Amino acid sequence: MNALWTEACGEAIGVPWLLAAIAPNGALGRRARERERPFRHGDESEARAALGRVAKAAAAAPERLASLRATIAAAPEVGATLVRARVGGVLGDVDFFELGRLLDALAEIVTLAAPEAFGAAVPLDHPALRAALAPGRTASRAFYLDDAFDPELAAARAEAAARQAVYDTARSRLAERIARFAGTENVRDGEFVLMRDRLEGPLPPELRVLRETPAYLLCELSLDEPALAALGSRDAAAARVAELEERVRARLSREVASAAAALELACDTLGELELLVARAQFAQRHACAIPEIADDASLAFSGARYLPLAQALEEHGRRYAPISLELAGIGVVTGPNMGGKTAALRTLGFLAACAALGVPVPADSARLPLFDEIAWLGIGAAPEDDALLSSFGAEVVALRTFLGHGAARPLVLIDEFARTTSPREGRALLVALLERLQERGALALAATHLAHVTPKGAVSHFAIGGLRELPSRDGAPLDLEAALRRIAAAMDYRLRRVDEDALPPADAIALADALGLDEQLIARAKEEM
Repeated sequence: MNALWTEACGEAIGVPWLLAAIAPNGALGRRARERERPFRHGDESEARAALGRVAKAAAAAPERLASLRATIAAAPEVGATLVRARVGGVLGDVDFFELGRLLDALAEIVTLAAPEAFGAAVPLDHPALRAALAPGRTASRAFYLDDAFDPELAAARAEAAARQAVYDTARSRLAERIARFAGTENVRDGEFVLMRDRLEGPLPPELRVLRETPAYLLCELSLDEPALAALGSRDAAAARVAELEERVRARLSREVASAAAALELACDTLGELELLVARAQFAQRHACAIPEIADDASLAFSGARYLPLAQALEEHGRRYAPISLELAGIGVVTGPNMGGKTAALRTLGFLAACAALGVPVPADSARLPLFDEIAWLGIGAAPEDDALLSSFGAEVVALRTFLGHGAARPLVLIDEFARTTSPREGRALLVALLERLQERGALALAATHLAHVTPKGAVSHFAIGGLRELPSRDGAPLDLEAALRRIAAAMDYRLRRVDEDALPPADAIALADALGLDEQLIARAKEEM
């Protein structure tokens, strides 16, 4: 896919999780996935159309979608076979078997995929090629080059069988004669042993001695003239059968070549249909909404969920608190540790990635633009090759790289940028960065603990609700899971718009206490405050 985001940014906003959730199961879907490119600013019409197709598909019954996807996943990849046919190559029986499997899938999908739900995405069957291959389809759907393909082939196979019988008779008579000479019941094919004490007279010319010992001879049977003549006749008949079989294969290969363009289109359509069905299943599974694709650089969503985190919390028996946000231009979000500032950034990035990939969004409703670039700055933005830099140095390098791209409509997600330098200088750098993003007309959301970072102009300040009163733990130790559940129950994760000069809430000591830090240390910290 085109680099709408860096690998580090993709990790931060959950793109690998999303791609795995909509990953195709079959070879045709995987090939279609390789051709996909994210929607960017300027692709609004295409994105709306793609999401509209997903919406129609998602209205189908889950059982139908599951059957469709299983059928498509079972369809083979026959691209190389079609290329060989188009350049005049002769296909083999395995190739015809695989093509038969593809035709079966196409026929089944025409039945499963209702035109009103999937429209032009449904590939058509190919009855002419199906009829051409039909004589070779067995009850188990395997493929055999049947006599019905060519009357001459049937006659040649009958003649070959008759000549095989003549050869078998001549070979049997020879073996019986040698067995009588050797005083044994039969002579098997290949090497056999003759005991010297049973031999009378010279050896027949049809016996070829491979090794001699004082007690026995290791021999091999050579054909006599009648058997040799029968063998030649049999081989000639077999060659004629092979010639006619190849003629049938060549004719069938020409049939395939004539249908190759249509079959290649059908394979492409099947792959795209699996991607569509995967998105529809995703929408059903996660109760997603079809986002409105905005033309301007503003967004709004309600009841949005960052699914990777929501899934992880569910696995631990904890509830995810959806968030809502309206943003035009630059926004700053403040709040306590563990209050969901980073989750808010990830949610926004995740929804933007969904829209770019034509995927319904996990929200009650959403209005989102398309972007030229999605960038993550701050915590978690440093790629592996920046390991020799400090965390602050890596952040600066990532910022320098982003500013050098000059994207016309970027989405910038800033998580505690410059948190590892002095608060005074960190605040100055963050203010300067937000001013630069304003000048560029970027859509940006910055999470920070720093106060008074909103530059002059139309900057929205959001605050996490923060901790409600925590019940005292009365010195009782809590395991980590219990402590986290206690904090989650007391935390107000909602985003509220506040005055731009509002100070971030100070909940760090309360959180440390809730996580079980030594009570005397907590008391001393409160005194110092």
